[in-house]
Amino acid sequence: MYEITQRVYDGTFDTLWRPKFFTPLEEGKAASKEFIVKYLDRPPAETHCLAGILTYVMDYPYFDTDDEITKALMRLEIVKPLHHSLTMQGVRSRIVYGSVTLLDNTQPPPYANPEEAAEYEDMEWIDEEPVEWNLFNDRTLIQSLIRNEALIVMERADVFVLRGDAALRKAKQGHCGSCRYLARDREDDPDGGLCTAYYQRTADEAPIGTFCTDFYPRLKQEKPPADRYVLVEPDMIYIPPYTSQTLFEVDGSETDWLKELRKEIAKQGRDTD
Repeated sequence: MYEITQRVYDGTFDTLWRPKFFTPLEEGKAASKEFIVKYLDRPPAETHCLAGILTYVMDYPYFDTDDEITKALMRLEIVKPLHHSLTMQGVRSRIVYGSVTLLDNTQPPPYANPEEAAEYEDMEWIDEEPVEWNLFNDRTLIQSLIRNEALIVMERADVFVLRGDAALRKAKQGHCGSCRYLARDREDDPDGGLCTAYYQRTADEAPIGTFCTDFYPRLKQEKPPADRYVLVEPDMIYIPPYTSQTLFEVDGSETDWLKELRKEIAKQGRDTD
């Protein structure tokens, strides 16, 4: 695999949120949370949820939102430096959303002026299949990061939030009220309704739960935590059908929000030039 490097620096703002989402692995102390993660040159850490994995990757809170464009742009911010690094090495790289290509480093970006666009005709590329980064949802992003050797993820052997077992595969959609991450009867949360994946208030029938990629059904009887972890390979990651978004209208044209996503990507590119 081609070298993908991106030095990640500590944030300069208040970082009290970090321990809620991830904690560094301590030498000589066994991990206990659901996931062990290692991203590029960052020290390894442990976290309990997918939002925690992406918060660790970004070193910035990966907040959940109903707005798909906002989420897609957050995922884009994670892969843009990796995409750029491969471009500098002459490696073809594509950023996709499902089957739709958003950015291709062999083609001028949508914000390029004619002079910049002409430079792409003289670029030389390594004769290998393009690297792909899929922003379709949190799971496809994690899958891309693992496949392209930017991220290592280990899931505790008794946990199947990412790999997906029969309980998750039977679920027709996400549901906050039946999710393992909905806290109930906690001393520090007398009102209830705290989502411990995103540390935000929710309700049993919250609409956001219907497509949440962190959803995993609460088991009637929890298994005791295992003391070993399983290395997660890209093909082990389960993408629940209910987390999909509709990319096209019935007539085959792009949906309005996908058009808006393209506009936002072009706007961001112009703003950073």
